[in-house]
Amino acid sequence: MTPPPELLIRPVDLPRPRGSDVWRRLAQAAWSSTRHLAQIGGSAARRKPVDARVIANAVRAVFDDLGGTFSKFGQLIGSAPSLFGDDVAASFRSTLDGVAPIPFPQVRATVEEALGLPMSRLFASFDEQPIAAASVAAVHRAVLLDGRTVAVKVLRPDVEYAMAVDLAVMQPLFDFLGHQIAIGVLGELPALISGLAEQLSEELDLRNEARSMRWFDHLCGSLDLERVVVPTPIDGFVTRRVLAMTYIDGVSVDAVAEIEAMGIDPAPLVQDCVRAWFASALTTGAFHGDVHAGNLLITPDSKLAILDWGIVGRFDDHTKRFFRRMIEGVLGDETAWADVWTEMEIAYGPVMQENLGLTDEQMVQLIRMQIEPLFLRPFGEVKLSDLITNTNTTREMVGANGPNDAKKSWYAMWQAEREFRRGQRDSGSRDTGFDRGTFLLGKQLVYFERYGKLFMPESPLMWDPSVFRRLLDETATQAPIQTPTDEAIPA
Repeated sequence: MTPPPELLIRPVDLPRPRGSDVWRRLAQAAWSSTRHLAQIGGSAARRKPVDARVIANAVRAVFDDLGGTFSKFGQLIGSAPSLFGDDVAASFRSTLDGVAPIPFPQVRATVEEALGLPMSRLFASFDEQPIAAASVAAVHRAVLLDGRTVAVKVLRPDVEYAMAVDLAVMQPLFDFLGHQIAIGVLGELPALISGLAEQLSEELDLRNEARSMRWFDHLCGSLDLERVVVPTPIDGFVTRRVLAMTYIDGVSVDAVAEIEAMGIDPAPLVQDCVRAWFASALTTGAFHGDVHAGNLLITPDSKLAILDWGIVGRFDDHTKRFFRRMIEGVLGDETAWADVWTEMEIAYGPVMQENLGLTDEQMVQLIRMQIEPLFLRPFGEVKLSDLITNTNTTREMVGANGPNDAKKSWYAMWQAEREFRRGQRDSGSRDTGFDRGTFLLGKQLVYFERYGKLFMPESPLMWDPSVFRRLLDETATQAPIQTPTDEAIPA
């Protein structure tokens, strides 16, 4: 395999928000949190159990009140039911839709300022209504002067400052909620916030997305994956705030009825997509970080298009080795499982093993028993999110004392869960590169699980071991990711 060209990802330095704006936003967040979450904290203090759906609905109500970057965070939860549970994800599903479009005069001003010409000298036509709108950017369909149809992505005005304010508020707020209440989705908030901040800082420079698309297109070409396509950035139309790319028409990969009407078998296309994703992750440690159905399209000419390259996940050295050794273990390398446990122990410290009370050998066997079936059993029989979701050790530690002691048992489990999370925080085993990398990895596997259940329920994730063995044999000859310090980055 020819190594892909260098992939440059440049985070954007967010502005320093004014203290008055942070305090104003913090007051809004505190008021909304008190309004919607006070009852949950009171129930916990009175040792009353709280239904997960009640917690999720309350947190979603806070995010709805605040909007902005909080909505972006809610979209992460709403798009991953296998990670947070169906009920929790369903509560956040509303954050996936209903984002207001950018007023068209602001779109026009941004495009003309970024590209340096009046819109009439850039496009033959430009649709005022977007085909997609999110908290960071909106996408409009347009036609170039030479007749090519393109998709034009435009950042929202002043989005950097609004995000800087929200992130300054989220960190202390989520730390408090996650460490004091620490149940349900609230317990996960502190560990996810810095990963979201890193992701957003990269999405705010659309040149990152253009380079990612070119990089992955080269990778697919070197693997002869002709049925997997990505948009092509348009030369001369790539800037930090505006990105024009080829327009790809198609239907979402989960639109089963529409795909059947097209007479297309999506199973081999999904397999090629999985192969391309694993190829990039195994050989370079970089991968598309948001393969939800809206970003995967089945095209009329029987291809699978991968859209929206604003989020590209990268493994640090520990996570890359963990992922690679995990695959090698599933393929039959008996020595790999001890290495998988070693990488987890390095990342999480002694907390996990101490709470389970197991020896090193028992931990190795436990991890193998949890991971191996996820790759070898048919999609219809597995839940891939088990790869990264924490085992509910508190239930095992506390136990159930029977229906007559349900209240006491629930309260004891809540206390144990809170102490477990505090132990993870104090040991430095949360919010690490390994933590963020495996979460983003697991999120993508959750999406692939859904497509597998839809189109190839009898096949496992590792449907052809020879494919994965060949991928492991490929070696990237250069580092896939660099964060340059100079300003001269080609568009």
